[in-house]
Amino acid sequence: MQKLEMLQLSFFAISSVIIVEGSIGFIVNSLAILSDAGHALFDAVTMLILFLTTRMALKPPDKEHLYGHAKIESIGGMIGGISLIALAAVLFFEAVLRLLPEAVHVQPEVVGFVAVFYTLGIDVFRITITRKTTFDKTENSITMKVSFFHALADFMSTIIALVGFGLAALLRYYEGDAFASLILSIFLIYLSLGLLRGSFSELSDEVPPKLADEIRQKVMQVKGINCCNELKVRRVGSTTFIELTVTAPGEISLKEAHDLTAKIEQNITKTFGKCSVTIHVEPEKEK
Repeated sequence: MQKLEMLQLSFFAISSVIIVEGSIGFIVNSLAILSDAGHALFDAVTMLILFLTTRMALKPPDKEHLYGHAKIESIGGMIGGISLIALAAVLFFEAVLRLLPEAVHVQPEVVGFVAVFYTLGIDVFRITITRKTTFDKTENSITMKVSFFHALADFMSTIIALVGFGLAALLRYYEGDAFASLILSIFLIYLSLGLLRGSFSELSDEVPPKLADEIRQKVMQVKGINCCNELKVRRVGSTTFIELTVTAPGEISLKEAHDLTAKIEQNITKTFGKCSVTIHVEPEKEK
């Protein structure tokens, strides 16, 4: 199954949750269920953005975008992160209002559990269809990682909603519904900050120093390479672009130099997945 097909399925699945949880949450007056429906609404928008940006990112390089269009995915991530912070702030405010003495409490009807367990089933479905691609090193798709972790986050938030509604339904602890929504809103803020951080890092070409060190180690493992200099690394979507300069014995032939660079590229792609490696070979300075 291709990325676009997975994102389409995930979008339609999470859209059904909005209808089911939104309707039932309104009927039983459960803020935890309505909060989870709001989270589902955000995820539906996110899936739609990811679908559109992924389709645009798959366009081949052109005269104005020599590295391709994959960074559009990161722009979508920034938009999604900002929207999630706004949603979490609204949920937090509503939860605080529910904790006031004059607040209207949740109506713990059995139909509320129907909404929650339906959502859990959808979350498991979304996790299942995205899990394989997420951990496939040959694919290394940021879009699918975002989709997978959103589905995982949805599963966790639905569990929180289940706990909150269950406390109200079984123990008549009505404040549990609001407290569950407070926890969910804080969790959403945490997720959104991580999403913003990751998107900003890619847009600004930030890479972990550990990644550069690991690349140098893979380069120096090739016999015949004496030094690795001027290493540059940037991520564009699911592709890591690497540029570096190596020194090798001056007496080697052009074919031998080509074989060395081929081994370096093989070492790098084997470890880091989809990469575009550019290597400049210089002769070793005479002592």
